[in-house]
Amino acid sequence: MPRYETVDELLDAYPERFNPEKAKDVDGVVQLNLTGEGGGPYYAAVEDQTLTVEEGTHDAPDTTLTTNAENWVAINNGEANPMQLMMQGDLSVDGSIPLATKFQGLFD
Repeated sequence: MPRYETVDELLDAYPERFNPEKAKDVDGVVQLNLTGEGGGPYYAAVEDQTLTVEEGTHDAPDTTLTTNAENWVAINNGEANPMQLMMQGDLSVDGSIPLATKFQGLFD
Protein backbone atom coordinates (compact mmCIF):
# COMPACT_ATOMS: atom_id res chain seq x y z
CA MET A 1 0.00 0.00 0.00
CA PRO A 2 1.41 3.41 -0.91
CA ARG A 3 2.13 5.90 1.85
CA TYR A 4 0.29 9.20 1.56
CA GLU A 5 1.68 12.52 2.76
CA THR A 6 -1.34 14.79 2.33
CA VAL A 7 -5.13 14.64 2.35
CA ASP A 8 -5.17 15.66 -1.32
CA GLU A 9 -2.90 12.74 -2.28
CA LEU A 10 -5.02 10.37 -0.26
CA LEU A 11 -8.39 11.50 -1.60
CA ASP A 12 -7.08 11.55 -5.18
CA ALA A 13 -6.16 7.87 -4.72
CA TYR A 14 -9.52 6.83 -3.22
CA PRO A 15 -11.23 6.11 -6.57
CA GLU A 16 -8.48 3.78 -7.79
CA ARG A 17 -8.11 2.10 -4.38
CA PHE A 18 -11.88 1.63 -4.01
CA ASN A 19 -12.93 -2.02 -4.32
CA PRO A 20 -16.56 -2.29 -5.51
CA GLU A 21 -16.75 -5.93 -4.41
CA LYS A 22 -16.23 -4.84 -0.80
CA ALA A 23 -19.10 -2.34 -1.14
CA LYS A 24 -21.88 -4.80 -1.99
CA ASP A 25 -23.85 -4.05 1.17
CA VAL A 26 -22.65 -0.50 1.75
CA ASP A 27 -24.56 2.61 0.71
CA GLY A 28 -24.23 5.99 2.34
CA VAL A 29 -22.45 9.30 2.60
CA VAL A 30 -19.44 9.82 4.84
CA GLN A 31 -18.71 13.47 5.64
CA LEU A 32 -15.06 14.13 6.48
CA ASN A 33 -14.45 17.28 8.49
CA LEU A 34 -10.67 17.45 8.52
CA THR A 35 -9.24 20.24 10.61
CA GLY A 36 -5.82 21.83 10.60
CA GLU A 37 -3.30 22.37 7.85
CA GLY A 38 -4.24 20.58 4.63
CA GLY A 39 -7.73 19.79 5.89
CA GLY A 40 -11.17 20.90 4.89
CA PRO A 41 -14.63 19.46 4.37
CA TYR A 42 -14.95 16.51 1.99
CA TYR A 43 -17.49 13.78 1.50
CA ALA A 44 -17.46 10.31 0.05
CA ALA A 45 -20.68 8.83 -1.29
CA VAL A 46 -20.99 5.08 -1.81
CA GLU A 47 -23.99 3.96 -3.84
CA ASP A 48 -24.52 0.86 -5.98
CA GLN A 49 -20.87 -0.17 -5.50
CA THR A 50 -19.66 3.19 -6.84
CA LEU A 51 -17.62 5.80 -4.98
CA THR A 52 -17.78 9.56 -5.47
CA VAL A 53 -15.47 11.89 -3.54
CA GLU A 54 -16.16 15.63 -3.47
CA GLU A 55 -14.82 18.65 -1.67
CA GLY A 56 -17.44 20.41 0.43
CA THR A 57 -20.23 19.64 2.84
CA HIS A 58 -23.00 17.18 1.99
CA ASP A 59 -26.57 18.23 2.86
CA ALA A 60 -27.48 14.94 4.56
CA PRO A 61 -24.52 12.70 5.38
CA ASP A 62 -25.16 9.35 7.05
CA THR A 63 -22.09 9.72 9.22
CA THR A 64 -19.67 12.54 9.96
CA LEU A 65 -16.06 11.95 10.93
CA THR A 66 -14.14 14.83 12.47
CA THR A 67 -10.39 14.75 13.08
CA ASN A 68 -7.35 16.66 11.97
CA ALA A 69 -5.85 16.12 8.53
CA GLU A 70 -2.69 14.58 9.97
CA ASN A 71 -4.70 11.94 11.86
CA TRP A 72 -6.79 11.06 8.79
CA VAL A 73 -3.67 10.51 6.68
CA ALA A 74 -2.12 8.43 9.49
CA ILE A 75 -5.27 6.27 9.77
CA ASN A 76 -5.22 5.62 6.04
CA ASN A 77 -1.50 4.81 6.11
CA GLY A 78 -2.12 2.25 8.85
CA GLU A 79 -0.09 4.34 11.30
CA ALA A 80 -2.93 5.28 13.67
CA ASN A 81 -5.76 3.31 15.22
CA PRO A 82 -9.18 4.98 14.78
CA MET A 83 -10.57 3.42 17.97
CA GLN A 84 -7.64 4.71 20.00
CA LEU A 85 -8.06 8.18 18.46
CA MET A 86 -11.76 8.11 19.40
CA MET A 87 -10.96 7.18 23.00
CA GLN A 88 -8.41 10.02 23.14
CA GLY A 89 -10.99 12.47 21.78
CA ASP A 90 -8.99 13.02 18.58
CA LEU A 91 -11.62 11.49 16.28
CA SER A 92 -15.37 11.90 16.59
CA VAL A 93 -18.11 10.03 14.78
CA ASP A 94 -21.60 11.45 14.50
CA GLY A 95 -24.25 9.30 12.84
CA SER A 96 -23.94 5.75 11.55
CA ILE A 97 -21.15 3.96 13.42
CA PRO A 98 -21.50 0.86 11.18
CA LEU A 99 -20.96 2.95 8.04
CA ALA A 100 -17.98 4.70 9.60
CA THR A 101 -16.50 1.32 10.53
CA LYS A 102 -17.09 -0.22 7.08
CA PHE A 103 -15.80 2.80 5.16
CA GLN A 104 -12.07 2.16 5.66
CA GLY A 105 -12.52 -1.47 4.60
CA LEU A 106 -13.70 -0.46 1.12
CA PHE A 107 -10.21 0.31 -0.11
CA ASP A 108 -7.34 -1.90 -1.27
